[in-house]
Amino acid sequence: MMPVDLVRMQMAMAFGMLDMQQKMVSGAWQMALWWLPGAAAAAAPGAGNICAPAGRRRAKT
Repeated sequence: MMPVDLVRMQMAMAFGMLDMQQKMVSGAWQMALWWLPGAAAAAAPGAGNICAPAGRRRAKT
């Protein structure tokens, strides 16, 4: 194995690890936003759930 091959392998591994790290940090940031109260609550999963009952409605008379 030539020294150039080792450098190429190290660079490939470093960029692969950098990509994985960016994905993990992005996921952790998204989870942190979900846990924030207030303005960020609109981004929370389940916000504006269309399956939730809207309450009782008056019957037409």
